[in-house]
Amino acid sequence: MWMNDRGGREGGFEGLQDVADGSRGTVRARHAAGRFLMGRLIRIAVTLVAGGLCVAVRAAPLLECELVQGTSQVRVTVRPTSDPYGVSRVPIGRFSFQAAWVEDGTQPPYLKLSTYVGQDLVHQALHAVPAVPEAGAPVGGADWQRVLASGTGQDLRYRCAFQAAPASAPRTTGGPVRLAFVGDMQLDDGPGRVIRRGIDPFAPFKDWLAQADVRIGNLECVVATSGVKDPFKPFTFRAHPRVLPVLRKHMDVVALANNHSGDFGPVAFSEMLDRLQAEDIGFFGGGKNLAQAHQALIIERQGLRIALLGYNEFMPRRFEAAVDRPGIAWSDDEQVRLDIQRARQQADLVIPMMHWGQEHEPLASERQRALARLMIDAGATAVVGGHPHVTQDVEVYRGRPIVYSLGNFLFDGFRDEDNNTAWMLDLTVDGEGVKQMQVVSGHIDRDGVPHPQPQVAAPCWKRGEAQVSACLPQASRAKP
Repeated sequence: MWMNDRGGREGGFEGLQDVADGSRGTVRARHAAGRFLMGRLIRIAVTLVAGGLCVAVRAAPLLECELVQGTSQVRVTVRPTSDPYGVSRVPIGRFSFQAAWVEDGTQPPYLKLSTYVGQDLVHQALHAVPAVPEAGAPVGGADWQRVLASGTGQDLRYRCAFQAAPASAPRTTGGPVRLAFVGDMQLDDGPGRVIRRGIDPFAPFKDWLAQADVRIGNLECVVATSGVKDPFKPFTFRAHPRVLPVLRKHMDVVALANNHSGDFGPVAFSEMLDRLQAEDIGFFGGGKNLAQAHQALIIERQGLRIALLGYNEFMPRRFEAAVDRPGIAWSDDEQVRLDIQRARQQADLVIPMMHWGQEHEPLASERQRALARLMIDAGATAVVGGHPHVTQDVEVYRGRPIVYSLGNFLFDGFRDEDNNTAWMLDLTVDGEGVKQMQVVSGHIDRDGVPHPQPQVAAPCWKRGEAQVSACLPQASRAKP
């Protein structure tokens, strides 16, 4: 079964937007602080990790700081993070407080406690983290610290101490589950003509895809009869709805966040959503409105709940969904963090599928690498990408694989061999994350049809290995 909350979530999404936008989030928090000054006392528990996300990277004690400003009190709970610049500030009265427990591997772990008035840093303290922090041990060797806002007569008082770590949540025992990911599927032009002739363009890869429990691909076109062609794009793709029964035979889920889903406008995009639902093809990275576009698709197999998210980074951005307009999910770093956090609360595993990078570049860009790490630090189990029309490098970060580009899958019109190389990613997951991965390489013919090449060594990896290797895929490998 696959599940997605596709109805009426605009309010919840707008709340996430307020958190993602620092200025609006601060305004709301400051209004709340104003109410505190009128006599209300509220304690707020705020968890700051890996850029403000509730994702523990290991069992460890916590740092808890108590803030007092006038009649307002706030408690801040802090875990280690490798991204001190992503840690949010906590507003209280005219002040804001930032507590970062930094473990980035470049130096011994340290604490950075910063106090601001507006955007001005008025106080900062750095402390080394003990090798084994003891519960109850104060930070800084003193009790309350006092920071005065010059000219206002107001001060912020804070004190911090280590606390015992909470009991770890029981590890999920579901799975294992095999997922098959493929890259760009453009069902107009060559592949569309193949289907019109009654030929199945997926047929050469059929047996490889059939080994998976869930099959996922990027739908690099709109499937509709309505809509108006975008006059500003040199290449536009609209496939006839006749392709959907063929697609349904081989794909369980499609990603919609790409630079061609909106080629014929929101009317055609909305028609495609209805047709996908009618064919029982799951989708993510797009929706009838902004909230739905960012809503994770939750798939459940063998007792394991897997969340899929999709984002586009390649122009035009006008294809992005709005509060009242269908479209795709655009990649904004803070929103991506929050979406992953939200999905992680609903699922055992979270896998974002990205449309990113520079076309025809065989290596991922620094932007791709930074964003992939951000997503994994935020709680993603693995990251899978596409768009460059070539395959790109594969790496492992914090024990989690990143496949930067799967290349084309069903796509014609290219002459170079690298553009006509197709990858199918065979990913086995369980309650601990990715157990193993194997890429099956293929060659795309001039009609845009991929043909597997199991004799070609392709990227592979197993849990516990430090680096990705090259292996010959095994067609006979049974489902786990």
